[in-house]
Amino acid sequence: MNSQSFFIPKEKTLKATGNSFIWNLGTGPVSAESTLFYLHIFPPTGAKSWAISGGTGSGPEENYFSFGFSIPYVSDEIMDASYTMEGGLTFNHIHSIPAPPGFYGFQVVSADKAELTIRLDPIKGTAKGDFTALFKTYRLNPTGTFDLILGD
Repeated sequence: MNSQSFFIPKEKTLKATGNSFIWNLGTGPVSAESTLFYLHIFPPTGAKSWAISGGTGSGPEENYFSFGFSIPYVSDEIMDASYTMEGGLTFNHIHSIPAPPGFYGFQVVSADKAELTIRLDPIKGTAKGDFTALFKTYRLNPTGTFDLILGD
């Protein structure tokens, strides 16, 4: 079984001052209007993972578009690491789709391949790194960088 959590911001712009999440699909850089960096704890087991994402648009405007990923929590020590999908990285793309009246529609697709390099300081609450991913079905190959402060 493969379970993943997704968080869509209620407001179009939800980004802490100084946070940066930028991706490029080959047509120039796109800067996220909303970012997320937080420690997710799965209540039944207590399993921890770091969740990071950046997106543009919103659910109500039906133009949401984001990339997000998660990695396992290791410890409270500073972490300089590289991850692949085979090594614990999950990487996803979410975008708005037409939905029945009264609903917001989203399509979620997992990357076929992804790589992440990250420096994460759990005590200071900072994460900085770069990523690349491949979504074969969508013919998307995003590359990007991020520099984030842990959310409340």
